[in-house]
Amino acid sequence: MTKKVISFLLLVGSCGAPASALAGWIPGKEDRWNQYVSRVEQVASRERAIPDEAIDRTIKFLKANRSKLERSINNRSVVIINDFTQESTRDRMFVIYVNLGKVERYKVAHGIGSGEGPHVYKCSNTVGSKATPPGFMLVQNENRNSQFGSALYMDSLEARNSNSRERFVVFHPNKTAAERARILREYGFIDLSEGCTQLTVEDYYKIKYRVQGGSLLYNFCPEDAR
Repeated sequence: MTKKVISFLLLVGSCGAPASALAGWIPGKEDRWNQYVSRVEQVASRERAIPDEAIDRTIKFLKANRSKLERSINNRSVVIINDFTQESTRDRMFVIYVNLGKVERYKVAHGIGSGEGPHVYKCSNTVGSKATPPGFMLVQNENRNSQFGSALYMDSLEARNSNSRERFVVFHPNKTAAERARILREYGFIDLSEGCTQLTVEDYYKIKYRVQGGSLLYNFCPEDAR
């Protein structure tokens, strides 16, 4: 080992870092979590339809809660932002493929308690509200005994959506694309849920296997918008 390397290691050690903290560390190489966060921001920012505020809040949440999220976000290939400041006639679900560097958009229903029409006026954590819960959640593994045939469990990551399991808020399919199109023609907005993230059957099965297993989902509600 050269004197230069020894001097460098002694300098690092003098700052109080334990030897275990240096194990496997390569100077100048960014750790995987920061790479993930940076990549989320990079890919999301390319999609102009995603509000800057939604992206900023996502990145701040990831950075501020690293110790908890690093253990719970097991699927880092995808991040979902549901922009509930847009009306339901728009493709307001943004599926951000972190590794692939692309974004796909889908229509997603909101809870009837958040607005009986195309607009979300409020989100809620209240049991019995039938409203969309606000904030950050995890999309988990499949429940095959769901009334919808298949659904993905959703876990709370914030106090403001802590009742989601008690409310049976899940990620699930409901109407077919043809049925949703008919509802949209007749009523001017798409079907409503009871607070769940609700997609068409076709869209659900297209992305189910990509988003399950612990990916981050953000319900960006009007109260989060500037």
